[in-house]
Amino acid sequence: MKIRPAVLLAVAMAGCLPATERDFQMAQTLIEMGDAINEIRSLQYELQDRVDSLTTVMAKRDTVIRQLANLAGVPVPP
Repeated sequence: MKIRPAVLLAVAMAGCLPATERDFQMAQTLIEMGDAINEIRSLQYELQDRVDSLTTVMAKRDTVIRQLANLAGVPVPP
């Protein structure tokens, strides 16, 4: 299959056209989507940090309860 010079020239010229308003809107939308994804990631990390902190606090609380129950002679279910 041979590409005709006129087709090649038309494709090359189409690539040189200035960006349209639609192109600018699409680029702005993509930037906003990227910013939103980064914000979601940041919130996810913050939420995971809080969950990890609460897990640590609960583990310490459970240890204290077991120690107190052991000192009082009260059986604690596993």
